[in-house]
Amino acid sequence: MPRRNRPTRDEQNALRLAFYERIDRGDMTISEAVKAMREMTGLTQAEFAAHRGVSRRVVQDTERGTGNPTVDSLDSIARLFGLRVGFVPIRRKNPVSPSSS
Repeated sequence: MPRRNRPTRDEQNALRLAFYERIDRGDMTISEAVKAMREMTGLTQAEFAAHRGVSRRVVQDTERGTGNPTVDSLDSIARLFGLRVGFVPIRRKNPVSPSSS
């Protein structure tokens, strides 16, 4: 198995900046976000899962987009990055005003 290289502090900071910008824009799926969070830490799926208190399978399936993680699992993963699961508005090209529904 090839040796993995953990990101340097500068690389981690750049990854975090890009991550939070995508989060702010709302253009990141849960599977993309979980994978990005794990890659920022430089950990394997198993290491990341153990660190966050969830099973490797939860991380693996969530990254693939095939899992159905609980809100508690997602909150445990996201907490490290100052995030939590919540209702997020769906962004539309032509926003609908509340009175026109």
